Amino acid sequence: MTAIQLKNVSKTQGSFQLKNIDLNIERGFITGLIGENGAGKTSLIHLILGLKKPDAGDISLFGDHAVEAHREALLNRIGFVFSEDRFPEKMTVPQLKKILKRFYEDFNAPQFEHYIRKFKIREKQKFKNYSTGERMKLSIAIALSHNAELLVLDEPTSNLDPNFRIEFLEILQALMEDENMTILFSTHITSDLDSIADYIVMIDEGKIVFHEEKDLLLEKYKKLKGPVEILDAQTEDLLTGIKKTAVGFEAISDEHRALEELYGSQILTEQLRIDELMHHLKKGKDV
Repeated sequence: MTAIQLKNVSKTQGSFQLKNIDLNIERGFITGLIGENGAGKTSLIHLILGLKKPDAGDISLFGDHAVEAHREALLNRIGFVFSEDRFPEKMTVPQLKKILKRFYEDFNAPQFEHYIRKFKIREKQKFKNYSTGERMKLSIAIALSHNAELLVLDEPTSNLDPNFRIEFLEILQALMEDENMTILFSTHITSDLDSIADYIVMIDEGKIVFHEEKDLLLEKYKKLKGPVEILDAQTEDLLTGIKKTAVGFEAISDEHRALEELYGSQILTEQLRIDELMHHLKKGKDV
């Protein structure tokens, strides 16, 4: 079943435009949303959550096409974390908990309290005294505490310390034991997706560049290293992003199997990271 579906969705904001977006996010998987700053990641998330209305096209959540009309009911099924919070500065955790109980039909107070303790969030301090990282931890605790079926995360790890980032990613992996859970994880820290993402969506200049299974994508493209002497016009046609040094060359190719057969042990094949692949595809798009 599809958790999120966009059909031919467009939205113009000033000089920026999301253009004819078609996207299906299937239930039961972690989908990473990547792209440079300003590529359209946050705008896309705002449309999905009904915070902005599309100029054209159709958006459905859990098969419901009336997102605007049923927004309150749908938001009860969604946990969301934004890179910036809107917590009242003079409020404390106990005061916030009372509001959350009224807002979310299925708010789990014991679970919320568990995460508050686990994340070492200072309950009695007013939010104005929280660090940026502590505010993010509080947002995460809320998202995880009302039995959401869908988590929509917009740069959730950007202000977290390395140890907590690892802990948070482990929590997400554990949540995926529930086959009905779906996570849309937007981030520029693509290393967060290397170990946990099932699918990767890349957006650039308001357009979807690709939406593919992560493992198949990283199997398709490889980093190659070898001696400069094997490079000729025919070989270079199969390579992109060629870098030559005194000790050899490095490049990226989706024809790595053919090159391995041709040059054997002269070619060293390495796994790409997601950020390297994103840079490669972006560079190729600009050529």
